[in-house]
Amino acid sequence: MKKDRTHLLSWVKEKLELQYGPIEKNQDRTPLMTLIQTVLSQNTNDDNRDKAEKGLWNRFNGYREIANSSVEEIADAIKTGGLQKQKAQTIKKILQSVEKDGKYTLSHLNDLEPEAAWKKLMEFDGVGKKTAAVVALFALDKPIFPVDTHVRRVTSRLGLVRKGEKHHETLTGLVPNEEMYQFHLHLIQHGRETCKARKPQCNQCALLERCPTGQEVVT
Repeated sequence: MKKDRTHLLSWVKEKLELQYGPIEKNQDRTPLMTLIQTVLSQNTNDDNRDKAEKGLWNRFNGYREIANSSVEEIADAIKTGGLQKQKAQTIKKILQSVEKDGKYTLSHLNDLEPEAAWKKLMEFDGVGKKTAAVVALFALDKPIFPVDTHVRRVTSRLGLVRKGEKHHETLTGLVPNEEMYQFHLHLIQHGRETCKARKPQCNQCALLERCPTGQEVVT
């Protein structure tokens, strides 16, 4: 029942905040900056993503210069992030698509409903559900819940998302809008540090009491 899951969700959110602390929303990036950063984060870790982003801005002076450069030049600048040619093609196409009167922006998405903005972002080649959801939530304040491997694993093991359900739809409908940002980041941190894919540290988990998967592991 949804009521039971709502109670479980509240309990999990409280436990994770106690463990990892409150997180204030960082809005110092524009939606376009966030989109490019999220593309660079695909299939790599935060450290390599940051190095790739730094390489991009050290090489090029603004969006126009990136858009007018070759895929090979962009790929060379972001190679520390891996999949550089694929990501370079995506970034170049995005910039070419959003350019209008010499300006590069995604501000037109602000006026769209959450689902519409999310789907509009996915129209860019190389931008999938998770990347679009990150931009929607982090930079556009749209209540769309991003789902990565950590979020999928933790919520499945807890029973917040059940077999046969779509994680994106379930979590977007279940998590209060104002709590999505922090809860998303807490789930990722918990997945990385405790609820790992191969060797989950169930005995040390703050959520063990109400995690059916963890209970099976420790008994």
